[in-house]
This record gives sequence, structure tokens and C-alpha cells, in this order.
Amino acid sequence: MKIWRLLRTKTAIFPISLLLIGAFAGGIVFWGGFHTAMDYTNTLDFCVSCHEMRSTVYEEYKKSPHFSNASGVQAVCSDCHVPKETYPKIIRKIKAAKEVYSKLTGKIDTKEKFEAHRLTMAKSVWAEMEANASQQCRNCHKQDSMNFAKQHPKASETMQKGFKDGETCISCHKGIAHKLPDMSQGYKAMFDELQALSANEGATSDHLYAITSKPFFVEQAKAESNGKSDGRLMGGTDVTVLKRSGDLLKVRIAGWQQDEVDRVIYALRGQRIFSATVGKKVVDKIERLKTEVDPDTELTWHQVQIDTWVSKENLISEGDQLWAYTKEMYTAACSTCHGLRDPEHFLANQWIGSLKAMKRFISLDKEQYRILQKYLQLNAKDTGGSEAHG
Repeated sequence: MKIWRLLRTKTAIFPISLLLIGAFAGGIVFWGGFHTAMDYTNTLDFCVSCHEMRSTVYEEYKKSPHFSNASGVQAVCSDCHVPKETYPKIIRKIKAAKEVYSKLTGKIDTKEKFEAHRLTMAKSVWAEMEANASQQCRNCHKQDSMNFAKQHPKASETMQKGFKDGETCISCHKGIAHKLPDMSQGYKAMFDELQALSANEGATSDHLYAITSKPFFVEQAKAESNGKSDGRLMGGTDVTVLKRSGDLLKVRIAGWQQDEVDRVIYALRGQRIFSATVGKKVVDKIERLKTEVDPDTELTWHQVQIDTWVSKENLISEGDQLWAYTKEMYTAACSTCHGLRDPEHFLANQWIGSLKAMKRFISLDKEQYRILQKYLQLNAKDTGGSEAHG
């Protein structure tokens, strides 16, 4: 009986043992195959195997120091776009399925389509790198190993300041391996949407924002004849609608004047945030409501208002949409060479000089520059943000 039990026990153990060994061997084969597939999809040849990549970003990459340099150390696509750690790597591969879908549906199958989506795709990559503090860059470029004395003096100064301010690599090194997208695509499209929105809202809403500067007239007849204007309403200024007449609106512009500076209306007392400029001949039409002395500067300021006529074009009711447009413009114009300063980094009046110092590096026309400055000033350290004044 004991012998029979022993044989029966051994007979039961053998299949279980074989099953465990088979499962173990199968796991090894699966894991090895999985990693082989992962490694293959990380190769340069695989990444540029589709013409969408080969005819666009690959050609740009070949001209960069990541492809060819004095030391011969090459960084391929996966070094910058795929994490080294296993689980983040798997997540990235899953996300890549969306890119495969874009290829299959022909979303970026021509250079023209690729360029149309370049900014959106670049923003997605930049956002990922911002979120992980440019981990892919730091896999090779380690701050502790940098010899700043061997860097160009200006680069060394900028690099050390960036590290001190907590900036990440991608804050300053966009376009390091690929051509920068047209950064104006986003805010220009948003401006077109604002203009389309203004076509109806000027006729219905009682509180409006100018999306560009526009002339105003004190008398309706003069506005109807489109003669020489009496002043200019600045972009970003909010007005109250008092009356409508065809394509014209009678609006009230309210704000502050500095004593003896009669031809400028500012948004806030003590801040050089332009709301309107007034012609010399109609200065007497400005109504003073009260007078205050700024305790910080001891300058005298007058709270004022003036009723004027303007065309209803380029006026919208949603301030949030206007400031979203200016925020996008700020990001596009000022995030290529360095990390963005929070608008609260400076006082409202300090932004005038700071932005002027950067003017030669940005490609904005006069209208765009003015409303960008206004956005920064209204969101400065001492103004509380545009929503507080909208």
C-alpha cells in the first residue's frame, strides 16, 4: 500500500512539474520575444521606415549634432522619444498606436499635411518633456557632469541661470533636432475665430472687448461719414454699449488719467496699461468722476469716462477667449529660446521695459505686440490678473 501511494504521488508530481517548467520556459520565450520587438521598434531604421518620417523630420535630424558630431556619439529617435524605464516605455509604445492610426488614415501622409499638424505634434512632445523634466535629455546630459568652463561664456551663463531657475532642457532647446514649427499657427487661427465671433456679438452684447485697436468718434455723424477719428480704442479694452445704430455702436470707455496727461486713458490707476488715446480736440469731452492720489508715487489720478461711436467689427463679449488668444501668442513668441516667465514675475509697469528688450527677437506686428503687452500687464504681480478687470 505504501509503495502504491508513493508511485501515485510521484505520478501526480511529474505533470505539475512539467507544467511549471513549460510555463517558465514559455515566459522566458515570451519575455525575450517581447523585448526583442521593443528593441527593434526603438531602432532608427524602424522609426524612419515610413515616408512620413523619412521625408520630413529624418532629413532635419541628419543635419543636427544628434546625428553627426565630433565625438561620433549618435542619439537616435528612441533616445529622445522613448523612456528607458520599462513601464514608462510600455506606456509610450501604447500611445504610439495613435500615431499608427494617423498614418493609416492618411492624416499626415503628405508634407503639406505634416506641416499643418507640426505645431500640434511638437506641442504634445514638449508637454511630455516638460512633465518629466526632460528625462530623455538628462539620460545623456547630466548637470553634475557639465564643465561650464568649457562652454561658450554666453551659453554657460544661460545654462547655469536656467538650472538655477528650475527650467528643464526643453524650455530652451526646442528645435534642437528638428525644424521648429510655425509658432504663429495657433494664435493666428485663434484670431480668425475671434473675428468670426465678432461678426454677431457686436450687435447683441452690451459688454464688449476690442480684439484690435480701432478708431472712435465723439459724434455719430462723423462716425457715419468715416472722417478723421477723434481717438483710438486699444486692443483688449472693454467697453459698455449704450446705443446701436446700424453698424455703429455708441460705447462708454472708462478708466484713469494721470493728472496733466490728458490724452491717454489707462485701465488702472497708477499702471501704464493703455485703454485709449484721445485726440487733442476732444479732450474736453472726457468726464472726470473722481480724483485720487497714488500713495506709492504721490501722483494725482482721475477716474474718467468718455462716450464715443465705433464700428461693431472686431468686438467680442467673451474676455476669456480674447485672453486665451493672447496667452497662446505669449507662449508662441516667447518660449522658443527660454522658459516662459509667469506674468506675475514682474509688476505691470516693469513689463513695458522687459518686453521692449525682447522685441527684436519676436515676430509680432504692432497690434499683436500691444495686446500681448496688455495681457502681461493685466496679469502682473500688482494687478491681480485680467479676470479681475474683465
